[in-house]
Amino acid sequence: MGVVALTLLFFANIYVTRSESHVSHVEWIEKPTKEIKSCLSPDLEHEEQLACRFFAAVIDAGSTGSRLHLFEFSHDPTVEHSPFKLESETFRQSNPGLSSYAADPSKAAESIKHLIDQARPKIPKELWSHTPIVVKATAGLRLLPADESDRILYEVEAEVLRSGLLTEDESVGILSGIDEGVFGWFTLNFLTDRLQHLQGNVEKSAVALDLGGGSTQVTFAPTNPSVAFTADAPEDDFGHQLEVFGKKIRLYTHSYLGNGLIAARLGMSRLKSKEEESDLSVDCFPNGYVLKNWEYSGRNWTLCGTSRRSFQSCQNLADQYVKKTNVRPVANLIKNRDIYVFAYFFDRAEQAGLTSGADQKGQWIKVGDYKKAAEKFCKMDQNEWGKEHWRPFQCMDLSYIYSLLTTGYGLTDETKIHVSKKIKSMEVSWALGAGFHLLNTYHENSKQPHASYATLKTDNSTQNETYVQRVYTYLSEKATELLVVLRLIS
Repeated sequence: MGVVALTLLFFANIYVTRSESHVSHVEWIEKPTKEIKSCLSPDLEHEEQLACRFFAAVIDAGSTGSRLHLFEFSHDPTVEHSPFKLESETFRQSNPGLSSYAADPSKAAESIKHLIDQARPKIPKELWSHTPIVVKATAGLRLLPADESDRILYEVEAEVLRSGLLTEDESVGILSGIDEGVFGWFTLNFLTDRLQHLQGNVEKSAVALDLGGGSTQVTFAPTNPSVAFTADAPEDDFGHQLEVFGKKIRLYTHSYLGNGLIAARLGMSRLKSKEEESDLSVDCFPNGYVLKNWEYSGRNWTLCGTSRRSFQSCQNLADQYVKKTNVRPVANLIKNRDIYVFAYFFDRAEQAGLTSGADQKGQWIKVGDYKKAAEKFCKMDQNEWGKEHWRPFQCMDLSYIYSLLTTGYGLTDETKIHVSKKIKSMEVSWALGAGFHLLNTYHENSKQPHASYATLKTDNSTQNETYVQRVYTYLSEKATELLVVLRLIS
């Protein structure tokens, strides 16, 4: 696997303004030890090069499952300013998502423990206390009542604290939709070697469309911000500013909560039903079909087919839901841009035969290919479905994806998109950026002889004003040339 080099700089004092609250946070950072200074012991070094290994564990607690991303990095302490090099990723997952354990939060903690138990054997025991870990929940917990999500996070945090890995005050929590979108965009453009082009021409950066279970994100660098941000899409809600090579770059980013694939299933199914009803008639299922005890959003639902079932009827439901949730068009803002779609966009494309390959690199397809696949599967009889749990929803899911891309984002059937799962053997998700941030935060702070704390402060002067949130420094593939100082300004 090609080795990708990246070094991040983290300032001890980071100023963040949140309009909804003003709280000062303190991250606990373990003081440097002899082991970390000497890269521990020779047996931890690669035999072919004097490179020490370090790890960062990121658990993406999504709405349908929790996914462990254990990143392994190497570092040559004999070379000044040597970067951390991303060597490999260990990926594991468990189902269902944490939100499914609202009635028994202890089981949520057990599901996370299962992932941690799979991570620790991959890490030399001497490095456990130097391996940072975070568990960040996404839309699944955002959709739960606050008291239920708090109980789940409390149990999960207790389990993480017992892990023996490096933790701090914010190791367990809910990831904001903006962070999810921006980190996904960062990971995509990092893995496709596009970040170095940001200074000269943002058109060379890729557009990131992420489809989770509970929410969906759209993120890109607009060529003309004054056109991208309007009264319908104000910059305060849709903008995120970066500074690269001294040049300020604005990102258009938005997370639509409730427009993830699984959330949309429920949203579409309830369009013609009363609020209190749990038995739902859906035009995406064949007449006579009944799916009992489908669990989502803390309730059990019964989904019933109708005699009106067809692609067009199902598509009408999808269009109604996308319009109801006010998804904004972006097609005119991303003309002639490389558009990458991932997560459930990839999964449903692969299951429909639109892409193939054991390496899951994906391929270029057209938006209209989702429509053709939906038309095919919406004609299938129940006895043709197969036993996989997603089979009954194939007509609905493909119809919704097509509607989201066309009725929502305004793309045409002929628009080319790249469905992606992995790039350079790495999963395309927000977790990679978080992994670099975690590891470098620890090591940058451990280098300060008199500091064991990094303080996140809040400026109360202006509620809507935002300041430096994270600082990244990228190195070239040769690991010698400083490319980018990237400041993510929330």
